[in-house]
Amino acid sequence: MTTCTGHKSAKLYLLVACLDDFNLWLGEHGGTMASLLTPRRTDSVSRRRSRQGIQLQATVPVEATPAPPVEATAVPLVRWPIAAGVGAVAAAFVGWVLMAGFAVVGWFASDPGSLSGALGVGTQFWLLANGAGAQLGTSQLTVIPWGAAAVHAWMLSQVAGFAVRQTPRRGPASAAWVVAVTSATYALVVVVVALLVGQPDNAARGAAVALIVAAAATGWGSCHAVSYNPTAAWPPWARALPRAVLAAWLVMVAGGAAALMAALVARLDRVEQLTVALDPGVAGGIALLVVQLAFLPNLIIWASSFTLGAGFTLGTGSVVTPAESQLGLVPGIPVFGALPVDGPGGDLQLLWLGIGVLAGAAAAWCVMRARPAARFDETSLVGGLAGLVAGLLFVPLGWASVGDLGTLRLAGMGPQLTSLTVMATTTMGLSGVIVGLAFGLLRKTRS
Repeated sequence: MTTCTGHKSAKLYLLVACLDDFNLWLGEHGGTMASLLTPRRTDSVSRRRSRQGIQLQATVPVEATPAPPVEATAVPLVRWPIAAGVGAVAAAFVGWVLMAGFAVVGWFASDPGSLSGALGVGTQFWLLANGAGAQLGTSQLTVIPWGAAAVHAWMLSQVAGFAVRQTPRRGPASAAWVVAVTSATYALVVVVVALLVGQPDNAARGAAVALIVAAAATGWGSCHAVSYNPTAAWPPWARALPRAVLAAWLVMVAGGAAALMAALVARLDRVEQLTVALDPGVAGGIALLVVQLAFLPNLIIWASSFTLGAGFTLGTGSVVTPAESQLGLVPGIPVFGALPVDGPGGDLQLLWLGIGVLAGAAAAWCVMRARPAARFDETSLVGGLAGLVAGLLFVPLGWASVGDLGTLRLAGMGPQLTSLTVMATTTMGLSGVIVGLAFGLLRKTRS
């Protein structure tokens, strides 16, 4: 009888324990079933289990957690020196194809000449875009068409970005090696082409210009590919200085573009007359438009120098400023029909001098935003310094746009560098001082 009772008790306890474990499982999986045992009954059951030697374990099924995926190591498509070197050669070849293609389009529109002559003109224009100059007949051209140069720079930046992603360790050191190999290879191609077409005197100049442009383009492309910011280690106030210079440049470029557009609209009839006089036809008109677009950055920089009051020259004896213009022999290119007539400038032209003031104010504003707790004397000093630096660094842009479109009266076209240096630094610097002082005083009155 005792044995039977003991067996019944064991079965009962087993059933209760299973139900309690099942209730626990439901609670962990979102169930709402209440416990069948009170704490007192649970302790009693546990003591009886220990006396009778009954051991029960409930296992809750646990879903297998998948192991985190292991990132596969990126396998480079090619070795980075091959990507950098071959990519530089490919960028040079694509640029030449574009230049030669537009020369061939222009050849279709003209009666004289041959295909080989058109390809030769395209090669000369390619050398001109890379800083080596061009020899067209008896005329020596040295004005770099920065629109065409920008196309080459963009291709080189893409080549550098691809090459640096093929390096085993993507970092500043890898980016530096990619910049060195890509730039040196591209400059070597320019030198070889200049020697092959018989321009040994311009080979060194082309190598220097190509090396500088390629280094700047590949440096930007490489740093962008590895997400490296060279100014990250600078102090906060210094990190704002590149933004200030860039802001001032953007204002100057926008102002120059606006001045150029206004001149084209005001003298559109003269531009049309020069175009009709050339009689280029449809294909020749397209080629002529592309050539003028290639020089568009140069024209904008010249117009920016005009808005600063420094003006620009169109060869010996020709000066264009807001105050007065003196024109001599001017090339019969349609865009030059937008030039003002000889004589003093009107009062409306003097309004363009406000562009330089706005550029200095933009530079000062960018720097002052990085110094929210500075006093008014500090803001005026920092604002003036930002405008001064922006003005000084704008001068190399003007110098890069200077060159010759021929000899004698067509030599030395572009901004007057001495006047540009004086006007850019004083206008932007004084504007930065005034804006910085006003900003500091306004902040003091509000605090």
